[in-house]
Amino acid sequence: MTRHRSRFRVPFDETDPGGALFFGHLFRHAHQAYEGFLEAMGLSLTTLIEEGIALPLVRAEADYHRPMKLGDTIEVELRVKSVGDRSFALDYAFLREGTRCATATTVHAAVERATGRSRPLPTRLREELSKR
Repeated sequence: MTRHRSRFRVPFDETDPGGALFFGHLFRHAHQAYEGFLEAMGLSLTTLIEEGIALPLVRAEADYHRPMKLGDTIEVELRVKSVGDRSFALDYAFLREGTRCATATTVHAAVERATGRSRPLPTRLREELSKR
């Protein structure tokens, strides 16, 4: 299974009073990895939105194993967990020097932007996700 990798450095403005990454920012970095993953497949959220398709999160969960501290370089490994007709799930591992600090899962559903109604995943997106 192919994994998409990206990195970030924990900045001061994303830390809590204890100097660790504030829990909510984990999903910001997951989303940045997700956007990079789409771009690596030759897709972009901008293009999908222009085509009238949205892929909102319908579920997000995370487990925090070790603190990610100010200045730490964190590698995000993203992999496709599952692909359905109308949704897909992604898993993320947040690693500091190979040590797992957190894991997350997001589930995205395809909807028509104009109506908000469920729709099948675009064929190209489903095919690309299924390859990974």
